[in-house]
Amino acid sequence: MQETVLSASVLGTYLAGTAELYEELGGNASQLLAETGCPGSILYGTTELIPYSYCACLLEVAARRLDRPDFALLLTQKRKEIGYNRETILYGRAAKTFKQTIEGVRNHVRARAIGMQYSLETWSDVTSFTRTLDTQESARYPQGSILFFASLHAMLKIVTDNKWQPSSVTFTFKDSGYEASLKKYFGCPIQFNGEQDAIFFPSQFLDHKLPARDDNAHELMSEYLTSLHLDDKPSFQETVKLTIQKNLALGRSDIGALALRLPYKTRTIQRKLKEVGTSYSEVLNESRYEIAENLLINSDNPLTYIAQYLCFQDLSAFSKAFKNKYGVSASEWKVAHKQCR
Repeated sequence: MQETVLSASVLGTYLAGTAELYEELGGNASQLLAETGCPGSILYGTTELIPYSYCACLLEVAARRLDRPDFALLLTQKRKEIGYNRETILYGRAAKTFKQTIEGVRNHVRARAIGMQYSLETWSDVTSFTRTLDTQESARYPQGSILFFASLHAMLKIVTDNKWQPSSVTFTFKDSGYEASLKKYFGCPIQFNGEQDAIFFPSQFLDHKLPARDDNAHELMSEYLTSLHLDDKPSFQETVKLTIQKNLALGRSDIGALALRLPYKTRTIQRKLKEVGTSYSEVLNESRYEIAENLLINSDNPLTYIAQYLCFQDLSAFSKAFKNKYGVSASEWKVAHKQCR
């Protein structure tokens, strides 16, 4: 079976502040949406996953229409004003060392995007924080990359009381009038047409002790972030099942994708499911079989398609799991239940 390649997706809050800034600079947000063909929810918030390319394309069009290559930098400031990422900033401030903060940030963004890789690599004297997605997509949308690293830079400045200072920043896109504003913003050399999108800093800064460090507060904030905006409803198991079904449609069956949508950390999800007498794997299987039954009865899709849709490794894995569950093959089950209709 051919492996499905998924485009990157982000939470619907990714463009917080964009509509307000665009109109403050003289633009019309409704016209911007019409030109890009993006749904209105992309600007005004949604808990759904949305393709990263939609967001990045919209930022490019906004910057071009306003003739503002620094649009992403201005949006970073706007997001700061409206309190975007304030919980993460509080979490970072409560950390004991900068290493604890930067690792926490990496884990935080990992859990809130699909199709993107975030890594922290340390050599003898230099450490890099890297964001990796499809190279072509990254190079095509400079504003999206600028927004991410500018926001990261601003947050780390706040957390460290302005002690944070990168040594260099590299981008995969070419310079089209960005260098002066980026060099001024980051306060370090900027490289274009690079092999990766990354921000570099001295490794020794990992041991930097934060001024407001508090281990107890750090742990409390960590727990708070995992349950933010959610409460303990009796229907939690059903919520998990419905969310898994949405993720399967995107090609993801892992618990990390579930944490992105809720958002709970994976360990919290596992704990809450255990409290109601089940587990993630059991709910995943329930979700898969519900979808499988629907597809077998109501469509003529081949079994290879169903296996791929349900994120099984291959047709053989799906067939074996289905027969273990129902006692007959998927083909036999399909024939029997279509005859009953």
